Amino acid sequence: MPALRDVVGHDKIKRSLSCALATGRVSHAYLFSGPPGVGKKTTGHAFARALLCGQSETDACGYCDDCARSERGVHPDLHIIRPQGGSIKIAQLRALQDSAAYTSFSGGRQVYLVEQAEKMTLEAANCILKILEEPPRGVTFILVADETDGLLPTIRSRCQLYRFSPLPEEEVYRVVEASRGGDAGRARVAARISGGCPGRALAFLEGADKRDQMWGLLDRLAGERPYGALLPVDGLDGRDDLEAFINCAVLFFRDALVWRIIGRDELLINVDYRQNISRLADIYSEREILDILVALEKAARRLAGNVNHRLLLDTLAFKIAGLGDA
Repeated sequence: MPALRDVVGHDKIKRSLSCALATGRVSHAYLFSGPPGVGKKTTGHAFARALLCGQSETDACGYCDDCARSERGVHPDLHIIRPQGGSIKIAQLRALQDSAAYTSFSGGRQVYLVEQAEKMTLEAANCILKILEEPPRGVTFILVADETDGLLPTIRSRCQLYRFSPLPEEEVYRVVEASRGGDAGRARVAARISGGCPGRALAFLEGADKRDQMWGLLDRLAGERPYGALLPVDGLDGRDDLEAFINCAVLFFRDALVWRIIGRDELLINVDYRQNISRLADIYSEREILDILVALEKAARRLAGNVNHRLLLDTLAFKIAGLGDA
């Protein structure tokens, strides 16, 4: 579990939280919101650790017994609530309500960190609302949510809201390098693809082999067109693989369009695939690339509904291979 000083970016938020710690003006409830992977959960854990530290006034010291227990995930006054089976249920919040009524183990503060708070059932949301309306003494709640629209307005109004914005590419790159190291080229690609969210960049690196596989399929469809679409497709099993293919294809064709327009690689996302992108740009005209991007966008929308995955893949393959419209 990191300290606030270890969190990359979000400097204004970190200063505000440190100031609250230093002045003793800690709210009874906080709501951290922002896109997935942007760092709000990491900041929530860091703030919880700082709240429980018995030595430092602005951040976790990293050396005291409280910090050691928080880092190991065994601090008795730190309670983390996560979805069970896709939602946070009323039983979890009732257990929270019961434990919050007791004095903390160390005689100080209790901290409740609710991850993916937007996944609370209506019953659970009403339960925590009752707690927030009459907060127990010495208890701090940290709610973490991707979107605040999924929460009751009355819950939002009782929390101090911090909105986390995407980070600059260089800051995401720092997170990736510190966490993974290794291939600098892939780290740079991950930072560009992430949309300013370090969690997305790290997830991309974990699935880098998937991108290679998706490029192989796309390369075959483009390089052997129109007959590539008639060859058997291996390795795409189910919705997740099809979604990965669509997402990768969008980025590759986006780069191909950029390459055709400017002929330089500084704006490419898949910068480590520069030669492949150049070849893709030579195969298609700008109009064909735009048509394929539109088809991929339509396919992504269809995939969100009840659609035949095999038929959708075949339709895209024919479009990319130049055999028909999608």
